[in-house]
Amino acid sequence: MTAVTRSCFRAGRAPTMDIVIAGDTSISRENHAVISYNPKRHTFNLAPGDGRGLTYLNDDELLAAAPLAPYDTIEIGASKLLFVPFCGERFTWPVAPPVAG
Repeated sequence: MTAVTRSCFRAGRAPTMDIVIAGDTSISRENHAVISYNPKRHTFNLAPGDGRGLTYLNDDELLAAAPLAPYDTIEIGASKLLFVPFCGERFTWPVAPPVAG
């Protein structure tokens, strides 16, 4: 198990992304969308990234950051994803401080 060292995760096709969605060429290589976790409130948000394509949350176009709830659907390019959090109001892992270096 790896400690969570940050609370912002970028999604795209590139292998350097935190969330890699390979094989869907309609997704931007980098920063198509961003999922963030607020460790103080134990909540998630979805925001559009710098990509040229749209991101949809539960079939609604995402133009600004919006709350992300368990089992919401995220549509990026031709890919449709189900959001299943592994932490939340009832369970969480502590967010580790960034490693210097």
